[in-house]
Formats: sequence, structure tokens, C-alpha cells
Amino acid sequence: MTVNTLSVEQYQQIKQSGLDKPQLTYNDIAPVLKQHQQNPLFKFTQLGQSALGTPIWQIDIGTGPIKLLAWSQMHGDESTATAALMDLLNFISAAEQKKWRDTWLNEVSLRLVPMVNPDGAAAHTRFNSMGIDINRDAKALQTPEGQLLMQVAKDFKPDFGLNLHDQNRFYAVGDSNKQTTISVLAPAFNDAKDIDAPRKKAMQLIGDMADLMAQQLPGYLGKYDDTFSWRSFGDTFSGMGISTILIESGGHPADDNRQVARRLNTQLLVMSIESIGSKAYQRQPLTAYQGIPFNRSDAIKDVLIKNLGISVNGHSARVDLALELGINNSKPARIQDIGDLSIYSSYHQFDASQLVYQAGKTYALTKKLKLDKTTYLQLLRDGYSHFSGDTKLIENQTDWPVVFSNKGLNSAYPMRYQQATFLLATAEGVEFALLNGQLLALTQARLLYANGR
Repeated sequence: MTVNTLSVEQYQQIKQSGLDKPQLTYNDIAPVLKQHQQNPLFKFTQLGQSALGTPIWQIDIGTGPIKLLAWSQMHGDESTATAALMDLLNFISAAEQKKWRDTWLNEVSLRLVPMVNPDGAAAHTRFNSMGIDINRDAKALQTPEGQLLMQVAKDFKPDFGLNLHDQNRFYAVGDSNKQTTISVLAPAFNDAKDIDAPRKKAMQLIGDMADLMAQQLPGYLGKYDDTFSWRSFGDTFSGMGISTILIESGGHPADDNRQVARRLNTQLLVMSIESIGSKAYQRQPLTAYQGIPFNRSDAIKDVLIKNLGISVNGHSARVDLALELGINNSKPARIQDIGDLSIYSSYHQFDASQLVYQAGKTYALTKKLKLDKTTYLQLLRDGYSHFSGDTKLIENQTDWPVVFSNKGLNSAYPMRYQQATFLLATAEGVEFALLNGQLLALTQARLLYANGR
């Protein structure tokens, strides 16, 4: 059984502030890096820079013969593990962790490369500023960022590599209805998915990770698709004899910014350093890895509205609606699916058995409108769900979403891919308003869930 050196309570003490955000950029971590550059425990080297000139750093810790390389955010919009690396630096440098550091500093050489793709991070996109997916550039090496990462691997010659990513929030663990908060993989190095000595070591270290997850968050660990990806860095590094492990951070209930996955990443990093230094992973049987259930794709919905009454040309039914939210208003929330959705789990669920769909009317703005809660609720009760005209005419004094659509959102019944803004009513009138995917209870004058999971 894996020992957990970093408890939840300890983690809260070393967690780096200011990084609980949906997206991290270089400007978010630059002050943290600058602070740690003064610490003699850490050797900072600027590897180079991104295509647009942002620095890319490597941080070396320890002098041991076993080499561990960890890198994050090669996809610019996947920043969970970058925050975890900042937390790891805090934990390693904490004065009270000297005894722990002394157990591995002479056994392990740790090299961290946080935020491989700062340009993509700044643009909130997966790709770099050239429009290239860095993680599909391991062979062509057309990106300066990919070239730097490959050069690090060739110069450092790591025994182990930790490839840190985010995955979409809609994966479930195997046949369960639990979100895959963490998924792991020992990437294949060929189509046959052969297991050589380095890949076996990666699988064994993942066995230790599975033990830690069983302690910390049982049932939320999955295994990523192991199809060989010839162009990807993880699979390429596996073919170079590096025991490579993919760690993907996923969603968790009531956790908009993946802070649960961030904490687990930090704990997994601490445990991996210990296990590699002590060679404890070698006691793990391959069955520990093989027993991790695979991710099940598209198994979790953001919101399920159950048993909503609809009518189409005289045909009535009670249907389920699945909504996909535009997290942090990155895009409009949409109706994703309609029908019998009983096989799906969701971050939020609402029983609409006593309610029917009602299309909202458009409120045309012709003059300034102070939209306080009383005024907004009355407009909703009068059947208005959205506005048209000049957005500057509204002064929103509530914390509720305000939806604009000059084209109108007046469909008589819900349709797939329609923006998720409409009303839910009884014979007595409007009871709830769905405003860009967020459900407002009119009688309670409150949102039933925030813009997230």
C-alpha cells in the first residue's frame, strides 16, 4: 500500500494562491517562478522561448542517478498540472520538509518543465501560435516548443517521464457513473502495444498511483485510451526507452477549475518521487495497472433536465434534455441531446416532471434598463428570456446571466444545438428560467447551480 506523505491538510498549507482559475497563463506563474529562483534547492535554466518569445524554463532539483522528467501544458488550455507543479515547488521548499527531501535528493534528479506552450495558454487554445498541436509534433518537430522538449529528453536522458495533461470532463470510469477525475496511461511504443522493461516500470509506478487514488478518491481513477499514437510525445518517449506515464486531469462534481484534480496531481507527483527514489514501485504487480478501468467517453453530461413536457405539432412527450455549458462563458450553453437519457450521469440534474417547455420572448431594448432582481423576475414571469438591441443599454444589477440574441431564441420546442435559453412553466405560469444553461428558480430568486459543474 502506497504511503501518502502529502495529506489533504498539508496540501492546503502549501497550495499556491492565485491559481484557482479556469485558465492559467505565463503571467500567472511568472511571479511564483521568480520567487523560487532565489532558492538554492532549485536550479533554473531558460530552455528557450516560445514562437512568440515567451520564456520556457526547466527547473532541476536533486542530484541522484535516477532521472525523472515532468512537463505540463503542452496543450495551452490544459493548465491543471501547471498549478500542481507550482504546489510541488512549495512543498519541496517548505522548511518542515527537510527530512522528507533528504530521503530522495541524493537518489533522484528531478527536472520540471512547466507550461511548454505559453502562447497557447495566452490564447486559451490547445495549439501553439503556429496553429500546431505540439503533442502531434514529436516526429516532425516543426514547433520551437516541441524542439525544446525533445532536446530536454535527449540531453537529460530521463529514466521516467510524467506527461501532464487535462482531459474533457465528460469521461466516466468504466461502466460507473463517476467522473474520471484522474486518468493514467503507460503509452504504447508500437501498434502491438508490447510491454518492454521501461513500459513495465511505468505500469508498476501507475500501480502505486492507483493505490494512492484508492486512498484519496476511490472510484474516480480511469485508464486513458492506449491506442498507439506515432506522432505524440508520450508514445515517442516510450519508444526511446523512457518509462513514460500520462496523467490526465478531469472533472469532479462542484469543481469548476479542477482543484480536486490539481491536489491529486500534487500528491501523485510527491508519491512518484518517493517511489522512484526508493524503488518501491518494483513491488507492484502488472495486474494493478491492468485492473484500472478504461475511460468511457461521453458518459457524463453537464446538466440533465429530466421529464420535461414538450409538444410538437400536437405530439406530446416528456423528454430528458442534456445541456453542455460554456464554462466561464467561453461559449454559449447548448442543448446537446434530447430523449431518453437515463443511461447518463451528470454534474447537475433537475426533475421537470411538473413543468413544460415554453419558448422565451425577445425583449427589445430601446432605452436604458436597470435590471435589478425585481425587474428581471417580472420580465421572466411575463415570458421574456432574452434581449435584443444595444447591450450597453442594460445595467445588470443581479448576478444572473443576461442573454442577448438579435436573431431571437423563440423555438416552439427544444432542438439539438439550440442555445440553452428558455422557460419552464406550469399552467399557472413561468416557474423557472434557463438562462444560458443556468437554471433560475423564480420563486426562490436564486440560481440552482453556478456556471460550472
